Amino acid sequence: MPEVYLSGVGMTPIVARTTTPAHVQGGQALQAALTDSGAEWPEIGLLVVGAVGTGMSSGPLVLHEMARTGIPVLAVENASATGTAAFEHAREAVASGRVETAAAVGIGSLGALLQSRASEDQRPPDLISISGMSVPAVPFALMKQARMHRYGEPADAGLLVVGKNLLNASRNPMAQRTRSLTMDEMRSAPMLVDPLRKVESCPVGDGAAAVILTSRRARNASRPVRVAAAVAESDRWHASAAFLPDLGSTERVAVRAYEQAAIGPEQLDLVEVHDAFSVEELQYVEDLGLAAAGRAAAAMADGQFHIGGRVAVSPSGGLIGRGHPGGATGLSQVVEITQQLRGQSGERQHPNARVGLAHMIGNGGVNYAHILVGED
Repeated sequence: MPEVYLSGVGMTPIVARTTTPAHVQGGQALQAALTDSGAEWPEIGLLVVGAVGTGMSSGPLVLHEMARTGIPVLAVENASATGTAAFEHAREAVASGRVETAAAVGIGSLGALLQSRASEDQRPPDLISISGMSVPAVPFALMKQARMHRYGEPADAGLLVVGKNLLNASRNPMAQRTRSLTMDEMRSAPMLVDPLRKVESCPVGDGAAAVILTSRRARNASRPVRVAAAVAESDRWHASAAFLPDLGSTERVAVRAYEQAAIGPEQLDLVEVHDAFSVEELQYVEDLGLAAAGRAAAAMADGQFHIGGRVAVSPSGGLIGRGHPGGATGLSQVVEITQQLRGQSGERQHPNARVGLAHMIGNGGVNYAHILVGED
């Protein structure tokens, strides 16, 4: 792949709710990324804004927070993977040589979007809404039931994910959830959709994240971080498509990403996955080749996926701990991995981190995998 580097990253804290407009948050995150990179705003040749629930003109509004410099600006939306889609558009622009430096920003509140949809006039019913599959927890409760039946996985397996990710989030000043929980506290949490407990679901909130991508190595003093692989696809038809996402999609993008980066899963030091529900992390670490089918929970219990273990999974706290604002979610994964590869993650730093993978899924079956490498 043509060389593309992450020269700067920045984000705002993810919170349950804020009165700061989304485009203002985007400008704050973008300014932090510019400061981190050492670049000046006139050097940016393209701005891509991933926006969820913000209405029209999201791109220009963020642009105006910086300055009217006449550069092209593009707004994209791709459900939970909106920020990742913005990252990919900016990366492609740099990799193709269209621009030397591009910025990607993620903004918008998934919570506000869901609330606005709930208050809309009743639309004609469809099979998805009648069956209850429009409620995100339903298919993942079915996924958890399937794993319990297929592998004999205990119902508490997902709580191992929650415990780990909340512990990581408690050490992350940008995270929405700031308190870790005991196993007894998690077991006493109410059911969301049996057998998924409410604590096994991610919180939605507000926040923004931004990155600067360039064809040049970073001019600041930090370790250069290169995009070594970028793969995207959507779900394929499968027999259970009305009830479950395509469970082969993550494995397919992972295999292609490993081929692009010329590495294997055993060389990953850290991974950020789409853990909107606890069972997803169990499923996806297996799909990424980090554990055999049905063995993720056992590896989790052994501490293999904790910070300091074999490979740190969701060291930021993941969606479950860090929060899931929507537009910023995928980019906050990139921010975390970049800081980890630079050795800038403080008390949640994974030792000797050199290679990281960001995995993001969006409703409707879009799936992304990006591998980042810290170079000496």
